[in-house]
Amino acid sequence: MEDLRKMSDELKRILSLRSYPVAVSFYKSGNDLTKGKLPAEKLTFCQMVKLASQGKWQLSCPSDYMGCFTAQMIFGFRPPNEKDLKHHMMQFTDNEEIASKIIAVKPKLKLGEIKGILVGSLDNFEPDFIILIVDSAQALVIIEAYGAITGEDLSFRNGTSSALCSYGVVTSYQTNKPNLSVPCVGAKRYGLFQDTELAFVLPWESAKKVYSSLVELEKTSRTHLPIVNGFLSPTVPVNYILKEENK
Repeated sequence: MEDLRKMSDELKRILSLRSYPVAVSFYKSGNDLTKGKLPAEKLTFCQMVKLASQGKWQLSCPSDYMGCFTAQMIFGFRPPNEKDLKHHMMQFTDNEEIASKIIAVKPKLKLGEIKGILVGSLDNFEPDFIILIVDSAQALVIIEAYGAITGEDLSFRNGTSSALCSYGVVTSYQTNKPNLSVPCVGAKRYGLFQDTELAFVLPWESAKKVYSSLVELEKTSRTHLPIVNGFLSPTVPVNYILKEENK
């Protein structure tokens, strides 16, 4: 626990995060869900992530306790049905074929693949993933840290809605790669994600590598946060592009 607490604190400090790193685990057995508290009301996944990031809440979500209708399908808690099509048509398009494609391409877990989800503070348990709520400058430093320790670049997958669930943890689960997603309308409306916030999801092994890389980059003064602007004035006035009239 001490190592996890140190990792959480250092990630928050080095990256200047405004909120705490969030730990997420998928569980194949319902018994593991006793590690978190059951909320009084069913919550969406993005709401649970936000609560963990702000107040270190540790919440359990059994398969029958997911408050978001679409996320129920994404996490394999129920099969797709006609209501999914109607919902996506109401939200995004009058074209039934396009709405079907939007649903079909979303990364999803198999029906019954997991029994529930645990969301909480990185201080308390070793997760399957961590979620860092970042701005673009903080995301840049994470990308640099990943590249500095692996030599790899990153491609990010995003789609229509389901940003924290489908294009967040499920994408990382299926690819075993980090994924940076833009919070969807639901995450903004119900999870209260702000316009400046992005969700960076890292599988646990990637998270440990990034953490190690960030520590080393800080030691060698290579963390570009904040990015120092250039202070030298241009040698030519900016109005040089305007042609002076002949006098």
